[in-house]
Amino acid sequence: MSETTQSKGIFVPTQTQCAQSLSLRLLAHRGLMTPRLTATFGAMKADNVAITQRDQRLTRTSHLASVASGETVLHAELSIVFENLPEMLVSQLRGTFTLFGQLLLDHKIDVSVAEPQIFETPDGCFGRRTKITETSGGIPICDVVEIMSHDRLLSVIAQRYGDLEQSKM
Repeated sequence: MSETTQSKGIFVPTQTQCAQSLSLRLLAHRGLMTPRLTATFGAMKADNVAITQRDQRLTRTSHLASVASGETVLHAELSIVFENLPEMLVSQLRGTFTLFGQLLLDHKIDVSVAEPQIFETPDGCFGRRTKITETSGGIPICDVVEIMSHDRLLSVIAQRYGDLEQSKM
């Protein structure tokens, strides 16, 4: 991802920055993004998926999009140590639009997420770099780069999802 190589630098967001930025609130935690994304934007899918394999690593780049609107919420680049994951999960990763975090949850793989390195891209989007390991043995699973869409768009998508949920009541 070109945006990651030209980031403005790593920083720790303040409470004020997090209060003003939906993307910073979503990024600044030590956990999988999938539960936060689905809670904020509803059902999600991986679009524009590209997968390459080199040695013991599988690189999956994708745009994570709201199923309801089709709009991109997050750009993800995952460098996955596929030999440390169940064959079925790797097969699903290659052949479905399911988010990687959801596959980890579905396969009941207990993971730890390292403290994220938050950064800002030159065009004003926020992102994070982190590592995912298997909890009990510390076995490496994935290096992650996630870049959120602009806060203005994220707020619109989240509002639409909130309105949709309200109309169901």
